[in-house]
Amino acid sequence: MRSLALILLSACLTGCAVPLGPGFNQPFRAVDISASSIQPAQIQVQVTDSLENVGDRSLSELEVVLPGGPSFGTTEVSVRVAERAVSFERINRGSGPALRIPFDPPWLQREVRKIEFTYDLDPAAQGRGVVAATNDGFYLADPNVFPSWQPPVGPFATGSLRARTEELEVKVPADFHVLAVGNEEHGQRRDEFVLHRFKSRGAQFPPYVVAGRYQERRVNTQRGEVIFWTRQSLAENVARAGAERLAATVATYQNLFGPVMRNPFPIHIVETSAELAPIIVVTPNIAATSFPGGVLLDHRAVALGLATDPVLDLADYELARTWFGWHVRPRPEVDLLLGRGMAIFAGVLAAEARGGIPARQQGIRRLMETYESFGPAADEKTGFGPIVAYTRQQARAQSYKGALFLIELQDTIGKETFYRALRRVLAAMAGQEIGSDEFRSALEQEAGRNLAPVFHAWFDRSGLPAELRARYAATR
Repeated sequence: MRSLALILLSACLTGCAVPLGPGFNQPFRAVDISASSIQPAQIQVQVTDSLENVGDRSLSELEVVLPGGPSFGTTEVSVRVAERAVSFERINRGSGPALRIPFDPPWLQREVRKIEFTYDLDPAAQGRGVVAATNDGFYLADPNVFPSWQPPVGPFATGSLRARTEELEVKVPADFHVLAVGNEEHGQRRDEFVLHRFKSRGAQFPPYVVAGRYQERRVNTQRGEVIFWTRQSLAENVARAGAERLAATVATYQNLFGPVMRNPFPIHIVETSAELAPIIVVTPNIAATSFPGGVLLDHRAVALGLATDPVLDLADYELARTWFGWHVRPRPEVDLLLGRGMAIFAGVLAAEARGGIPARQQGIRRLMETYESFGPAADEKTGFGPIVAYTRQQARAQSYKGALFLIELQDTIGKETFYRALRRVLAAMAGQEIGSDEFRSALEQEAGRNLAPVFHAWFDRSGLPAELRARYAATR
């Protein structure tokens, strides 16, 4: 179990001049993505990492978690170390399938090794997930689509979760729009294709890519610019109404959670022809996924109307994932609280900013009604993850319970104290994984009190505490 204080101590130790254990850092990562033949098929990826051994000993191997998830897999994997093909061992870690990469000769202290991966991303049928290729575009909208190095084994071991500098090159047909993390430096035309190059230093977010044939409409609001990419031209009045609402939502999140992007605008709202399959249903019959500062909506949502409340409520949910999902990554054991539950809770905060206390009360009433609508599934499980331990109905119920737990914490320590704690943990854990220990530590430091009884009441028992039901019974 780790606390925020231990994380900060670890960061201090990592910065010491004399290494205390095995470790490495990652000065550079280059990623090449090829989608020169757009079909509902595989996406070709090449990742080249430069790693420096900064530990107190030589290393004979490292482990790396492969990309993958419920809606996509990885095939045709090959690895080269120092430009030589190597054989690797496939292993299973708690975070997913992994490879054990050998170093022969051993990787010496202060030495830089270049390691290259090539593989195909294999989306689920019909693009029902966070990675997909369709006949008019493709997207990689998940923090886990590239290899993730694990710290070496040993006391005081350290490792870099992210590279200090990342370069991304995307090869697509010339008529594609491309959106990716970092600054686009230039594009190079090659026959009917274009190479788009992006570069990030001290990258704020894991890499992502959204590309396709789109009609673009830009809307300037008082709070910033919103850009819509849709397959058909979007009416001006629809774009204006949607943009005003979404810009207000992001302004609320920035105010309450703190800014997490150097240039927080523009917001991007992008359509995909795929039908996304969400784990958590925020609004029925439509679906979306997130990328930093933006939302990928399926074509059913666009057909319903980008200025309608169901679609905008869904967009509010996904935009919150920029903070809790991309900026900090909830560990699997708390994803239903600090990932999905936090995003549902954020929608209530956005509604309160628009409509005041009555909107907050109405939002909480809807959370409780939705939670209770799951019936027996709402009382079958405790905890808030990992999601694979739950049925779909149980996961949805626990996500809404997570949002109600956040309401409880907000009521317990006060709104301003609660928001200060969120800003504290987001600043301290930027680019890292976050669990309940770091979250609770930040809350307790801001509140000046022990919150263990509150956490145990929600983590260790199924259902909702009677105190919360009584407090909001009058609003129902």
